[in-house]
Amino acid sequence: MSLLEPLLFLLILVLAYSIIVFVLHKMKILEKYSISFYGPALLLRTKKGRNFLKKLASVKRFWHCFGNFGILFCFLMMFLVVALLIFNTWAVLGFTAEQKQALPGIEFALVIPGLNPILPLDYIVYILLALVIAVIVHEFSHGILTIAGDLKVKSLGILYLIIPLGAFCEPDEEQLRKTKTSNRMRVYSAGPTSNFVVVLISMLLLSFVLMPAVNNAAEGVGIIAIADDAPADDIGMKTGMILTHLNDSKIDSIYDFVIVMNSTRANQTINISYASGKQIFTKTVVLSDKYEEYAIRFPNQNNVSYMGKGYLGVGLNPYIDFLPVLKNPLGNFPNNLLLFYIIPLLGLEGYNPIFAPFTNSYVISGPLGAIPQDLFWGIVNALYWVFWLNLAVALFNVLPMIPLDGGFLFSDGIGSILKKIKGNISDETKDKIKKNVTTFTSLVILVIVLFPWLIKYF
Repeated sequence: MSLLEPLLFLLILVLAYSIIVFVLHKMKILEKYSISFYGPALLLRTKKGRNFLKKLASVKRFWHCFGNFGILFCFLMMFLVVALLIFNTWAVLGFTAEQKQALPGIEFALVIPGLNPILPLDYIVYILLALVIAVIVHEFSHGILTIAGDLKVKSLGILYLIIPLGAFCEPDEEQLRKTKTSNRMRVYSAGPTSNFVVVLISMLLLSFVLMPAVNNAAEGVGIIAIADDAPADDIGMKTGMILTHLNDSKIDSIYDFVIVMNSTRANQTINISYASGKQIFTKTVVLSDKYEEYAIRFPNQNNVSYMGKGYLGVGLNPYIDFLPVLKNPLGNFPNNLLLFYIIPLLGLEGYNPIFAPFTNSYVISGPLGAIPQDLFWGIVNALYWVFWLNLAVALFNVLPMIPLDGGFLFSDGIGSILKKIKGNISDETKDKIKKNVTTFTSLVILVIVLFPWLIKYF
């Protein structure tokens, strides 16, 4: 997909939406429901919920400690994320032209379900649930720390443009500007820190409450694809099953499979065993000629050494090996955690961590086995997306870039350093330096964030 196609689609979508919203605005229908017209976006403001936030913020000592921890934690994560972005940009600069063309396009950076391949419409319920939780937790946390700092919250609401772009908590800007720097920094750090808390909770529930009940249906290798009209297809093998034995040899890895298949010949009848859920199937299959099959299916990959070799027609992958990672993402740190997070990027015919038909590779045991399987996997996937999107929101918001929380934290951090280095510096000079440094940093961060997405188009 070229850069023009997703941007053109997005432009048409925003244009149609803007026209509808503008008409409603002119007809004063939006005003009737206390909705503000904010360019093409809408601001849905309300004063409801402030009393709820006041009750939550009443334990001021706890929230002050939470805010102080959040400041340190957000600066740590800011440093790590920026270091990762710089490393990523440096690595991409060394890519060949072919590698650059293989990079994901700008559509992967757009948080629009259906347009972004990582956010497919098939999982829209999970995605919207996770987004709602991420946004509400983020903004409510800002509100709680605002009130805990004896500042006023003017209103709560939602920013809406085709899809909800985010909730917001609107503090009294004048009070926030004049309050102590530490007070203000606690407010800014509250949102990302709370998202990180949700990340931890959802990951613990998924990996240490639900996934211990899940076990491999059998020992073997997961089947990710079955070629149409191939020998495997003829005997009823399906995607998501587990290959356990082939030609009376146990299959524990793709390497085992290759060794066995290289020892077979065309038109040979062999024994094969595979599992689907709790069912084990043992059959015989007549292999076809690998050279002839490749001549039709994969002509560019064909090789004369395939002549007379046996062909089964299954595609294998180590998907089944993801189970230890799903059960313990904190083990073998940080490798397990990174693999746990990038599951939606692997493109295994879908983007949920465990989806049909690959759920056939597992059985649910113990008390949780009484839960209907569809419901169990639905809960698993909902928790996974809550984890995934909250982490994405948190990591993005700690970037030292205005108008993100990390940008305001960075700005106040620069101001605090200037105050310590030059105690007699005037507020006007300090604010000017803060603004210049923050603006320059924001532009640099914007470039290194977008660079890997855009380089393939140049």
